[in-house]
Amino acid sequence: MRILLIDDHTLFREALLHVLREFDNTAMVIEAATAKEAIRLAAHYHDLDLILLDLTLPGLNGLSALPELHELRPTVPLVILSASEDSVDVRQALNAGVMGYIPKSSSSHEMITALRLVLAGEVYVSSAMLAALESLEAGSVPVTVAAVEESVEGLTPRQLEVLRLMAQGLSNKGICKRLNVVEGTVKLHVTAVMRALNTCNRTQTVIEATRRGLIPVLDKGS
Repeated sequence: MRILLIDDHTLFREALLHVLREFDNTAMVIEAATAKEAIRLAAHYHDLDLILLDLTLPGLNGLSALPELHELRPTVPLVILSASEDSVDVRQALNAGVMGYIPKSSSSHEMITALRLVLAGEVYVSSAMLAALESLEAGSVPVTVAAVEESVEGLTPRQLEVLRLMAQGLSNKGICKRLNVVEGTVKLHVTAVMRALNTCNRTQTVIEATRRGLIPVLDKGS
């Protein structure tokens, strides 16, 4: 595995190398301290498997560098590693197409779990940040982690709403328009729903949700 790590703090990169070796002891990590250097390296290495990007970089910041990195390596999952836990930053990153957002306050175990999910094709944001993101988009008071954990079948009210729209046959873009949220957030909710119900695709998810009584009878065939 070849990983491009972009962060301007040498000490953080050195610490992260230990975590990445625990994640995959055969991984080759290519380091960059600036976005411009990262873009040059992304253009040079054609076999990248993962890009880890800090948001706060000297010169061109992480968010501004995302479009060019995506253009250079469109199939490579890109994950944000940031000290910022601001919901606005998370929403902007998801809207720009990142596959994960990991705060630097996370433990090494949380980070490894997140990276495994991303490489399995899922989108990762911590439950606390997801709750804050939902609140931002709903314009409501922030939801606590405890409230999320008490939700039906491990799903938040917003995820149940997404599930019911999935049952109506709406695509991610359709759900996006209906709920007036960014597509990255919808992908995140769909992933969370499938994980909670232990399903692999939308059809299985709707069948399992119906079996558990999560989808009202009126939603079937809507």
